[in-house]
Amino acid sequence: MKSTVIEQERDRSWLTWLWLLVGFILFPFTIVQAVIPLAAWFAPVFFLRFARTSGRKWIALALIFFAYIIGAGIAARSFTLSIFPVIVTVFRGLVYSLPYLGDQRIASRLKGWGRLFVFPLAFTTIDWAVSPLKPITTSWSPAYSQVGNLALMQIISITGMWGLTFLITWFASTLNALWEQKFDWRPVRAQVAVFAVAFVAVILFGSLRLNFAAPSSQTVEAATVTIDSSVLAEAIGAVDWTTFNRSADAVRAAARPKFQATVKQMLQRTETALRGGAKIVGWEESAPFVLEEDTQDLLDRAAALARQYDAYLQISPFVFTRAPKWPYVRNQSILIDNAGHTVWTYEKTYPVPGAEAFVVIAGPGRLPVADTPYGRLSTAICYDLNFPALIRQAGRHGVDILIAPYDEIRPFDQRMAAISRVIENGVSIIRPTGNGVSLITDYEGRVLGSQNYFTDNSGIMLTTIPTRGVRTVYSRIGDGFAYLSVVALVLLAIWAFRRKEPAVERQPS
Repeated sequence: MKSTVIEQERDRSWLTWLWLLVGFILFPFTIVQAVIPLAAWFAPVFFLRFARTSGRKWIALALIFFAYIIGAGIAARSFTLSIFPVIVTVFRGLVYSLPYLGDQRIASRLKGWGRLFVFPLAFTTIDWAVSPLKPITTSWSPAYSQVGNLALMQIISITGMWGLTFLITWFASTLNALWEQKFDWRPVRAQVAVFAVAFVAVILFGSLRLNFAAPSSQTVEAATVTIDSSVLAEAIGAVDWTTFNRSADAVRAAARPKFQATVKQMLQRTETALRGGAKIVGWEESAPFVLEEDTQDLLDRAAALARQYDAYLQISPFVFTRAPKWPYVRNQSILIDNAGHTVWTYEKTYPVPGAEAFVVIAGPGRLPVADTPYGRLSTAICYDLNFPALIRQAGRHGVDILIAPYDEIRPFDQRMAAISRVIENGVSIIRPTGNGVSLITDYEGRVLGSQNYFTDNSGIMLTTIPTRGVRTVYSRIGDGFAYLSVVALVLLAIWAFRRKEPAVERQPS
């Protein structure tokens, strides 16, 4: 008598529940902060195993959905009851459960190669489809978990992060195909061999790129500048966020000294960095606080420093305007050249959903570009880097250095998104960061300098950065790999549903 391995596992229900438990334990280590790269490869293996061996398909999907939600709460080390974060987390859990539904409804009707590729194609499609959504973005993508493996990450210079998502989830379906044969590789040797060759090819490509296409251009001394948390806290405490947009002169005058203290410290630290030899200086996001009527004074003082030290300054004021309603604050990145001229004033395209989005005026979504003696510069601000399509503007315009001010929301670690955008677009990055780790990296993701905001009180980091980037395949073709994944998934679905009966693969017991 013959039966499938899946059917045998259904008879041993405790094994099915074990796979769910293992996937649940692994998942919190795939996102947010305490990331274990291998966990991102194996969590979907066990979730997929659970979905395939469970006798109650809809219950299995519901449990995977809840595993994603609860696991995300554990990863963030908090279970907030605020309605907006709960809605966003629930939606993320829902969409990342859909690939398992696709595997149940489509892959179960196919054999061989078709069955193998439904899950990775579905996961890649979902990962890409939700990336432009403001509350969702790319933050749960398994691709981010591999940032520490630069050889593996180089593939995104061709495919974008979607190629890495596909590779990780392809591993899950390949291992499940082998598992269904009781790890007798002979019936699925072609599928296993093709995955192995693809994986080795990706690692080989990355290793060659890191070793033979490393930056060789001239370098320039760059600096990041961050503000002391106590100084910024005083300024924050001077603002009633619900009414400051309609504040009277007396209210603004009372806040001015504390705002000016943030300006004073940022300019002092900037001058220290300039004396140390910096030719490009970047400020952290939303430091200093500035009243709209005092903006010109800040620009004049920064311009004087730029002229005096023959340097380029990127300043990041949080400008409080007067307005009858919200939003009323401008979160800006302003570049001042070595002659003291304002080159650009960029406003954050994607304020963080929630409190920031209520008070900050969103910018139009066009990255500025400036040619300088130190390469072509551009900028984006913090959460903007979670949106690959926006930052691809830098790649398309041949930007060499991206100056990206940040103010991180703990425990979320946004270095993963920043380094991914760097590799995708062939740009080096200057990333001054409040409440996190300031970074300067080259265009292949190598960290050239870092400073932890919580352990280094100087607020200044200096290091050298290449003055030339590279043009990548991804910067030219964009999300081509994602589009191919969508098309392939649709074709597999059509093929599957033309079959009258679901495919059943049998294995001797």
